[in-house]
Amino acid sequence: MSKAAQFVVLIAFLAPLADASGSCPVTLVSGTRALDSISITFMNASKRPIRRLEFNCTLVAAKANKTQRTHCYEKNALFFPGTEYTVNYASPSGIRGPVRVSLKSVKFADGPAWKPSKRDSCRVLKIYPAKIKK
Repeated sequence: MSKAAQFVVLIAFLAPLADASGSCPVTLVSGTRALDSISITFMNASKRPIRRLEFNCTLVAAKANKTQRTHCYEKNALFFPGTEYTVNYASPSGIRGPVRVSLKSVKFADGPAWKPSKRDSCRVLKIYPAKIKK
């Protein structure tokens, strides 16, 4: 096999791994919190469509210094690269503290899954409840 052919085979093999570097495939843009819901705006920063997306959503009660997790995931969706999306999740009412949101896992449309490691620097959002006007 010639060197040019070997180089083409090597590039074809390594191309899918180029997107799996230490960068975060999802950029958390912003978030809002109402009394009974959480809205998260994010962008698919990878080069591949995302099929499943899961966030760590932790409700933090400031007075009791306790945390409570709520389910924040999109089981069967299709998020295209370079586009901003907003998703909404129900949150238990009665807890008025902030919500901490981070990326838990991503499953790409072509099959592979991605989970952040300690060396990955994915943005964490801290969402405060909207102030009620009196």
